[in-house]
Amino acid sequence: MIRCLFILAGLLMASLASGGGASAASLDDIQAKGELTVAVYRDFPPFSSRQGGKLVGIDIDLAKALAKRLKLKAGFMELTAGESVDDDLRNAVWKGHYLERRVADVMMHVPNDRVFALRNNNAVIFAPYFRERVAVARNPDKVTARDDVTVFERERVGVELATLADVYLTNQLGHRFVANVVHFPNLGAAAQALAKGEVAAVMGNQAELTSALSAHGKRFPIGPMTAPGLTQSTWELGLAVKDSNRQLSHPLDDAITRMRADGTIAAIFKRYGLTYLPPEG
Repeated sequence: MIRCLFILAGLLMASLASGGGASAASLDDIQAKGELTVAVYRDFPPFSSRQGGKLVGIDIDLAKALAKRLKLKAGFMELTAGESVDDDLRNAVWKGHYLERRVADVMMHVPNDRVFALRNNNAVIFAPYFRERVAVARNPDKVTARDDVTVFERERVGVELATLADVYLTNQLGHRFVANVVHFPNLGAAAQALAKGEVAAVMGNQAELTSALSAHGKRFPIGPMTAPGLTQSTWELGLAVKDSNRQLSHPLDDAITRMRADGTIAAIFKRYGLTYLPPEG
């Protein structure tokens, strides 16, 4: 998904202009209404998506647990991913979309990255709650555990359009693999192509890959692959609030710290069939 491109954004885009924006509710206001409004990505399994009309996923369960720790209930604002995470952060917590100007109290699934944070000084990014990484799901008959990305000079690999894996394979390596890179609208579609034998592997975010291939058991091994030139293959995801609402970040940060320590977050990941990768440090 386009949200992965924050890693490359420092090289590919200029800083956003600051200032203005919708008013964020203060901690006192939030406590008075009894509800924490949480921004989550739309159609983003296993983190936030709709099943039978109901919002489900890791970020949904985590948001509910966070709100409960603050003696609040959780409400949700679904967010369609924009061209960059910078856009998403602006629309979610500090300015609002130009058609609506509504903002959430807190946003989930925000890159906890120093350069990204400096570029977005209208928001406070904090409380990393898990670590994501680029991985490859492979057909073991065509791609072995010993192979590196050069295997895709002869084997077809699926990627989600406009993601880190896409940019890496089609641009960063000098177009060596372009002929064998097959684009899909999402990793779910790429996983289906792998299961049908249309591609030999899929490259993308490990959590999404694992979820998309969960019905296939251990048929398609998933894990890191040696990828020369991929300077950042892991990153941490956390929360964000509007800069003027730093007061809210403190109880949320404390709650995330406690839930990491007591196993709550790991249990949520396990509920969705995923191995929890905690933030480093």
